[in-house]
Amino acid sequence: MKPSIFFIFLFLAIQSFAQNSFSNKLIGNWKKTEIRSKDGSKLYDQTYVNATFDIDVFSKDSLRLFTSGRRFTYPYTLKDSILTFNKIVFKVKSISESELILDQADFTDETQALSLRFMPKKLFDLTYTPTSYLSKSGERVYQQVNGKLEPYFIDKNMAVMDYVFEKFGFPEYRKGGFVVRFVVTKTGALKGITVVASTNDKYNEKLISAVNKTKGKWQPAEYMGEKVNVEVEYDYNLSYSERETSSIVDSLEYSKMYYDYGNDFFERAAYKQAETYYQKSINYNPLNINSYYQHAACLILLRRKDEACKDYQQLVFLEQKKAKILQDKYCK
Repeated sequence: MKPSIFFIFLFLAIQSFAQNSFSNKLIGNWKKTEIRSKDGSKLYDQTYVNATFDIDVFSKDSLRLFTSGRRFTYPYTLKDSILTFNKIVFKVKSISESELILDQADFTDETQALSLRFMPKKLFDLTYTPTSYLSKSGERVYQQVNGKLEPYFIDKNMAVMDYVFEKFGFPEYRKGGFVVRFVVTKTGALKGITVVASTNDKYNEKLISAVNKTKGKWQPAEYMGEKVNVEVEYDYNLSYSERETSSIVDSLEYSKMYYDYGNDFFERAAYKQAETYYQKSINYNPLNINSYYQHAACLILLRRKDEACKDYQQLVFLEQKKAKILQDKYCK
């Protein structure tokens, strides 16, 4: 064998070994512990911050994604530290026995890309102690802890509450309130389906029947590496009482609306009007990071640099990395 051919063969063998070793490290159940912008900036959008995004890599080509109480199974590829599944592309920034860091790799703007930190679920389970009780049969039953200890509903199109409601068949013209409770066992079976609160008892059996139709669609919860029984509870408020819109929700929606208005004017180079709407957006949500950046950009273009520097200072206070660069550029 010629020396050059030998070294090429040796290089390919080492590369293959490294890839397999890397792939082996990835296999496991990973619990999301933190999410930030890829550049390290802190996120304030609760849609991202509170979202479940847990990954169970159970083979060298398939994984399960757990999000919003649902489970999805996807094929994946891993090549040169690039992990791809469901049209999402991540770079495995680092991996060890105690942590996995994935950086979103399909964005050129690092302020838009995300970075996720994960912990092996077995280690994560050591960080909290769920409430539990013994059933009449002597089995341990844990109470659901959202985002931490919960069984997962397996359906491509619906979350469990939507699925049960569709099967419920409650008349649209009626008002009612129902709370249903049941246990998803360690085998994924259902036990003890009970309507614990009801404004119309004659519909209770229909609700129990609707829950029964979820049989076969559950993946049991896991705690400390073992499948466990978990009691879950769902509340159906079917216009029984007028739902008051939260002032917090209103504020977030208004902030987004005014941010969009600002963008419309900014794109037409109407910076004075855009600045007004961005300020309104900030007034409704002082944590709207994008509005601060756009408001400052308008002020720079309007030659009001000192005011823009106040925005950059606030962004630095809110742990936004890009803001420090802009502050150094315009405010020194």
